[in-house]
Amino acid sequence: MGLRIAQSKSGGPVVLVAGSAFGDNSDEHSIARQRAGLIGEALGERGIGIELISMEQLLSLEPKRSAMQTPVLVMIDEHDSDATINQVVEHLEEHLSPALVLVPESQSHATLLIRSTGMMCEAMEIDPVHAGIILWTLAQRQPAIHQLASDLRITEMSVHSVHSEMNKLHEELATAASIQREYMPAALPSVEGIEMGIVYRPASYVSGDIYDVIELDEDHTGFFLADAVGHGVPAALMTMVITQGLHKIEGKGERASIIAPGEALRRLNNTMTEHSGEQARFATAAYAIHNKRTNEITVAGAGHPPALLVRSATGEVEQIESDGPLLGVFPDVEFGEVSVQMEPGDVFIIYSDGFEVAFPNEGATGDERKRPTLTYISELTEAGSGIETLGDAIATLESHLDNQSGSLHQPDDITALFMASSGTLSESGGG
Repeated sequence: MGLRIAQSKSGGPVVLVAGSAFGDNSDEHSIARQRAGLIGEALGERGIGIELISMEQLLSLEPKRSAMQTPVLVMIDEHDSDATINQVVEHLEEHLSPALVLVPESQSHATLLIRSTGMMCEAMEIDPVHAGIILWTLAQRQPAIHQLASDLRITEMSVHSVHSEMNKLHEELATAASIQREYMPAALPSVEGIEMGIVYRPASYVSGDIYDVIELDEDHTGFFLADAVGHGVPAALMTMVITQGLHKIEGKGERASIIAPGEALRRLNNTMTEHSGEQARFATAAYAIHNKRTNEITVAGAGHPPALLVRSATGEVEQIESDGPLLGVFPDVEFGEVSVQMEPGDVFIIYSDGFEVAFPNEGATGDERKRPTLTYISELTEAGSGIETLGDAIATLESHLDNQSGSLHQPDDITALFMASSGTLSESGGG
């Protein structure tokens, strides 16, 4: 945006020449008028006229949006105050007006201020021809400057609009994450004879992983982990459907009975297939029930990575395979169960497949970082080895995750649920 365009009497472009010497009561024979006349002659040879205005007139000119904005020649007088000079410079800078400022030797201290704004500033004794060339050049470049300023305003408006939309999206996703967390335990339950821990790291605001731990009765505790196929909001919505569709107990009061893991997954799968739309949504899951009286754990899986059992006596790790299919694909399918006897100190681990890409090979870059490795097995095994307390071991695992290059942008959701048993109920001091 620049100052208004002045027109010469012949209709051609003009340069505004502003100075205190050009007021109503100014001396027509002043040095400033003489210098202006010489510069005007140089401009006249290039088809450009001049129009003399006072400093007050310059400051009162309203900016006008135009691609043809006239250059301004400002001639500082030895009597002009620093405040006046600052006001003129700020006015020209605000409106992106092309200007050449001429400063007498007595006002040379103002040169540094003027040039710091990027404005052209020369001595009053400048060669008139040189001054004419500078002003002509400013006039030639001004349409491009104006176009850039216009483009910048449009870009700023677009950026502001995008920023507002991003803030709105941030608030919506933060709310979605808060709602999803309400479908998971606020804290793991305290169960006699069992120590538990969780690693839960969504790749974004919301997660395609969901877990639950519930004390089914005085002897049995259920451990559930599901991983909806995909990422982001669709997968997160799917997890809430899954956790609400998993029925762990049927009946009430004295008639209540625990639903076995395989049967619970079968019913959940039927619910998902019955309500699937044109675009089916799939998920993997693992559901285990631990009997603390016998220290036996029964596991059923639905296309999920095998659970791990770390033996405290030997440090060996056993993979508990399950042969169930993905949830939400085929109705009326069976989900097999595997029962394993745990010993005191053994640690049972179920986890999502995000761990398979959580520890990329050293030196991996780009898409190589997303390739599965087997490093996660040793990391999970170490966390369940019993060398440290379970809490300390999980904290160590979390630090190892943090130390992975690119951990701030993990490629997948990461969840692992740990359960350590102190033994059968009688061995742990129960009745």
